Amino acid sequence: MPKDKIAKPYDLNRSWNYVLWLLGRQSYTKAQLQKRLERKGASPDTIKQVIARLERYRYVDDALYAQNYIRARRNKKGILALKQELFQKGVPEHLIGAALDELGQDEQIEAALALLKKQIWRFKGDERQRKAKAYAYLVRRGYPADIVREVLEQGEFFEQSEDPV
Repeated sequence: MPKDKIAKPYDLNRSWNYVLWLLGRQSYTKAQLQKRLERKGASPDTIKQVIARLERYRYVDDALYAQNYIRARRNKKGILALKQELFQKGVPEHLIGAALDELGQDEQIEAALALLKKQIWRFKGDERQRKAKAYAYLVRRGYPADIVREVLEQGEFFEQSEDPV
């Protein structure tokens, strides 16, 4: 590496500027920011100071992040998938649980039904095959089995998919 291209260490000031730049582009959890700083080579003490400063200024809030994440994706994914994704992003379980408590069972059923209606072209075959495909589709999307069963018992979306003879 040439002398003029030597990487500067990520001290407190450079780490702070880097984190602000990241947060200017999108929201992050504390764990995600910590990992990003670790990859850049910031010291554990520097990372701790930067995260503390972010919390003090309320630039990072995992509870708010979880609420916004769920609000944005609740019509596309089930409660189980949302929980798993937030856990992978480093949101603590108690914050995930609090954010998911806002989702009611009726709201999940409506979202699952809307997904099925939107993807009705996927479910071909006799009634049994269509229900099996729909069940598998919703489970892959992270909906709990009881929600899926209730949606399939309603059967509203199959009536629209009947092929005219």
